[in-house]
Amino acid sequence: MPRLLPPTFQIEPLEPCLPFILQAEVSTAPLRAACCLFDPSAFTPQFISQFGLVLPEALRQAVKKRQAEYVASRWLVAKLLETIDIPSFQLFNRPDRSPIWPTGKVGSLSHHDHKTFTLIDSYPTWVGNDIERMLTQQKAAELRSMIMTHEELSLLTSAGFSLSQATTLVFSVKETVYKAVYPEVQTVFGFEQVTITACDPHLGRVTAHLSAVAQPISSPHPQWDIHYWLTDTEVMSWVARKTL
Repeated sequence: MPRLLPPTFQIEPLEPCLPFILQAEVSTAPLRAACCLFDPSAFTPQFISQFGLVLPEALRQAVKKRQAEYVASRWLVAKLLETIDIPSFQLFNRPDRSPIWPTGKVGSLSHHDHKTFTLIDSYPTWVGNDIERMLTQQKAAELRSMIMTHEELSLLTSAGFSLSQATTLVFSVKETVYKAVYPEVQTVFGFEQVTITACDPHLGRVTAHLSAVAQPISSPHPQWDIHYWLTDTEVMSWVARKTL
């Protein structure tokens, strides 16, 4: 089966839980990460108890698809934490929806309709990640002006990206930055506070400039390198930056 995590990650397979969890893998280098492929149509409530999870009150009447996404993502986080001897952990969220990681750990979690991607590191580190299905050309044309500037688009098209690829990538990168810095800045900010200033397709890396609004006070450098993996169908992006 095709790998789920980017090629730079050293992967080990996890035992799937068919028919719901179809494929899963973890990595311990260069970052501790995990990814799983799941089938929302195969989800049943029995997987909640089978995985030792509890549905939050807000999700108990949610549609099957939303419950499936939640359960798959929490199963994956628990499996990743088991690799560092933290068993039977369920990731919950604060009222602002930010995740509550185990003491001394920081992480990030993202999913789309059938795939979940998570990273974890030790505090103090800024950790962020994102996974997005590739936008269609039509959808990208509709959203482009809300996500990036003409200058950012020009930079990426000059690097060989289509409108669809560029828009999806920029959206994903800015989401990754937001997840990484939010625990410190505690401010909801827009896409305009993060600007893509460089891109290296060979390394799978973009450089983002954070405005004063988005930049953590403890970070003296506004330039952040964000890694990405782009395929025909999706974009994954991530950062794990040690605080100074």
